[in-house]
Parts: sequence; C-alpha cells; structure tokens
Amino acid sequence: MELVFIRHAQGEHTLNWPNQLHMQHPALTESGIQQAEKLRHLYPLCSEDVVVTSPTRRTMETVNIWSKDVAVHKYVTPLLGPRMFPQNPAWEPLGCDKIYTLEEISADYPDYTVVPSEQELWKEGINTLSNERFEFQADKFLKWISRFEGNVYCVTHDGTINSYRQFLGESGLTRGDFLREIGVYKIRI
Repeated sequence: MELVFIRHAQGEHTLNWPNQLHMQHPALTESGIQQAEKLRHLYPLCSEDVVVTSPTRRTMETVNIWSKDVAVHKYVTPLLGPRMFPQNPAWEPLGCDKIYTLEEISADYPDYTVVPSEQELWKEGINTLSNERFEFQADKFLKWISRFEGNVYCVTHDGTINSYRQFLGESGLTRGDFLREIGVYKIRI
C-alpha cells in the first residue's frame, strides 16, 4: 500500500513568522485556500480514498477544501498532530500547535470519524512525546492504516512528517528536510 503524507496548506501563523506562532487555531490564508484547491488537481480524490488528518484547524480546512464535493472517508487523530522535530525537551510547544479537543471535533467537524487512540493523546498530543513513546504510537497508527486497500492520504505538519519518515527508516533528517505547503512524501508500506 502507498501512504501519502501531505503538509497542510499555508496557515495564518506563518505570515508574520515567528511573531504569530503562538496564535491558537490559525486558519488558512488566502494563499492556503488556493493551495488546498490545487490539491484537487494534483491528487484528485475518489470515494474509495481515505484521508486522515491532524486535529488542527489548518489541516482540517485543507482537507475540507481538497475533498469538497467528494464523498471521501475522513478521519482525524492526534497521532498526526503537530510534532517538534527534532525533539528537544527544552523547547516549549507553540500556541499554533494546540490541537482541537474531542468535543470541538464533534461539534465543528461531525463528518470526520475519530481514530481510536488513547485519551491522553487528545490532551497532550504527540508534540513532545519521547521518541520511544512516539514510535510505539506510530506503529499502532500504521497498523490501523494498513487495513485500508485504497489510497491513504495523511494531511499533517512538517515536523510530524519528518518524525514518521524517521520512524519508517530514513536517517539523517533535519529541519531542512521539512516539506513546504502542500508538499508530498510517498512511501510504500
């Protein structure tokens, strides 16, 4: 099966960098909306496709715009939430990386199915999990994903994508390997 990671479209928190990184739940910018629309042409979705996303506004807006008018299977999980890369215990999580709660997802995004995961992940997220704990959770997530037969797209964040790439065997990754907006990383698993 081919797994496709896509970095979310441009969010408001990146416009006045680094001053807006503490903004909570940043929306997509006008450019971000156009980027999400561009995904429709780059990766046309069909009803058999599965899209799994992070519980943040910018990722869910990216998915909603990309999947407009397509009855695609949409899932949300904290296992695709923002993640610092590389990990550094001295760093504090940014406000822009706060994930939605389960209650907010249910109220604002009822067309998404919540991927079963530990309740603490909905409070803590994966942003600062130790590499060992992240790898344990990543393994569970990839096993869950393997049940699907069609295309699986994961719309997430640059640090999260690098963390999964590293977990899947890539070495020597740095922040210089971050994908840009709507950048894609494909891997066969």
